[in-house]
Amino acid sequence: MAYTNATDAAPLYVLLQDGVKAAASTSGVKLETYDNALDASTVSSNARLVAQSKPDFVLSYNPIAGIYGSVEKIYQNADIPCIAVNTPSVTEPNPGYCSWLNLSNPQLCTDTAKAVGKAARERGWTGENTTVLLVNAPSFGEQINNCNSYFYKEITNWVPGLRTISDVSDLSVTTTQLGDSMVQVDGKAQRSPSFDVVKNALAGIPSDRNLITYSVADDSSLGAWQAIDQAGRGNDTLIAGIGGTGEALTQLRSNPAWVAEGDLFFGHWGQYMMAMAAAEKNGKELPFQTIAPEAVLTKDFAIEDSIVAPLSDYYRDGQPDAYQLPPLVPVVEGETVFGTQTVGNDYLAETGVLQLFNNVRGLANG
Repeated sequence: MAYTNATDAAPLYVLLQDGVKAAASTSGVKLETYDNALDASTVSSNARLVAQSKPDFVLSYNPIAGIYGSVEKIYQNADIPCIAVNTPSVTEPNPGYCSWLNLSNPQLCTDTAKAVGKAARERGWTGENTTVLLVNAPSFGEQINNCNSYFYKEITNWVPGLRTISDVSDLSVTTTQLGDSMVQVDGKAQRSPSFDVVKNALAGIPSDRNLITYSVADDSSLGAWQAIDQAGRGNDTLIAGIGGTGEALTQLRSNPAWVAEGDLFFGHWGQYMMAMAAAEKNGKELPFQTIAPEAVLTKDFAIEDSIVAPLSDYYRDGQPDAYQLPPLVPVVEGETVFGTQTVGNDYLAETGVLQLFNNVRGLANG
């Protein structure tokens, strides 16, 4: 197999790539890796190199929205089956050539807002004294960045007085401000750029306003927190991450302001990719979207009818790696960023690949 990583320069994506390497080793798969470097020309160049090398399967993390279709076409013309990782292979509401593995933004990002909203409500925060500061990464496209939109739409249900939106499409990658209620900046899904843009944004947000901060990647949340803390505004901030990196989990354990972590179990996506490839090789018709493992972690509370759970449900004290993953979910017609489509992942159990790892809750070791 070949794996093209979004970038080797950010810890979150290094975590993902390391997991793919480990999963390939456990599954007996030879793996070649490529660094897409968050750069359109590099993505295209890597796709052509992969096509020339003719692997049995390609795992494609393409972080540049504008070239999804052209990259997919390269693999299709070379007759190499592929999995689109996180970002979709196409931007239309129908299956592309590459199968699609991704988290469920509608659930993960909405439920993260519920966890943060609960904390804000307990503090008595309102739209009169609170600004939501969102950090996005426009180059990844709307399908990744709408996580911020789902988060914001839900948080307005918990913090009265924030300006509401009628639909997630009302807050796009180009939306920079909604009055005093929301400010959105481009952190490029990396720590240093996020620190810089948040530092600049804080200069325009009155210091007497509370901050609710969220981003599309842990590296951005960590950079944002550094800027907020240096500005002396940490005591009046609630922040959540998305990714489940070791550093973000440390923040969740120790930082009172870090109240939730949308855990993608990114380091374990590789085993799902191996199982997807096996299912496709066996002639299985895959759903429109295979759901990656996900949960919203808090210090100590759960929320009914959500995926919000205490950290201890998946991690032992102080450990950076999950001892178990969420249970598989049935393939059903469900909400996706492209409307109602088939989504789920329980078909992966049929391949026997996940059983090699013995870490999916409810799935016996093979």
